[in-house]
Amino acid sequence: MKSKNLSSLIRSKIEKGKLNPKNRRLINLSFHSLFLTSLIIVNLLALFSSHSCTRPESTTQEAESALALSSKEIAIRNVVKEEVRYFIREVYTDSDWEEKIIPVGAVHKYNAAAGLAIRFISPSGEKEYHLDAGQAYAFRYDERGELELFEGSHGREDAVDLAPFVPTPMEVVERMLAMAAVTKDDLVYDLGCGDGRIVVTAAKKYGAKGVGIDLDPRRIAESLDRAKREGVAHLVRFEQQDVMKADFSKATVVTLYLLPESNELLRPLLEKQLKPGVRVVSHNYEIPGWEEKQVGYEVVTVENGTQHSIYLYRR
Repeated sequence: MKSKNLSSLIRSKIEKGKLNPKNRRLINLSFHSLFLTSLIIVNLLALFSSHSCTRPESTTQEAESALALSSKEIAIRNVVKEEVRYFIREVYTDSDWEEKIIPVGAVHKYNAAAGLAIRFISPSGEKEYHLDAGQAYAFRYDERGELELFEGSHGREDAVDLAPFVPTPMEVVERMLAMAAVTKDDLVYDLGCGDGRIVVTAAKKYGAKGVGIDLDPRRIAESLDRAKREGVAHLVRFEQQDVMKADFSKATVVTLYLLPESNELLRPLLEKQLKPGVRVVSHNYEIPGWEEKQVGYEVVTVENGTQHSIYLYRR
């Protein structure tokens, strides 16, 4: 089978609603000057700590280095419920294919500046892809339940990879918030907030307060820029954090654009943290096991003709 560029294939599938892809030296300071300088520093630190972006348990630099793969590195994660056998080799070489077995939940990392070629077998036949250096990938099931390889969001081993970043179309954002009947009295949490468009729109259009949570520092930076640009930075904040370790118990509305297995993984946390009556809106994918909690469903056709499903639940 001819090798394909995986990133473009993945993005196309996900956007269609299928499983679709951060010395100056001081001399001769008097005691008085030192005291004033200390006061200024303390005030600056206090101001920074109240900033709308929080990064729990790590500094920005540490978090970014922990998240980002090097420009020569490739990560492959197994998200399915069985070990996966695959074959791999560096591209543009005559090297032999190397057999690998990746256990459930494991991450394999490779240094390959030019990229890797990967082969594996799914029920529909052998598949071969070209993997780009500096990217993360994940074995998942596709919409037919077959083994497939998709773009991932990070290569960290200490955090679940819930979904790659694919922006929700603004038409869908607007409809998700309308279906949830968001008002100025709501606190909207977006779990996996991406560029922050959902909580920013909720704040700008309805006056609602919002919190966005995302593990990727690049997405947090984009969210902060969007909030400032739209004039709602006083209403929203963004936390660089693993969603699975986050506290969203104060939410009155929760929004999601994750994958089916991620929604299933998140469901126990939703049940544990959310109060009865909280509205949960999921873009494109149902929350398995919440069939009795579903209170709304719509399909939105966006400008490019693709259709997007929206599921509304009440906790």
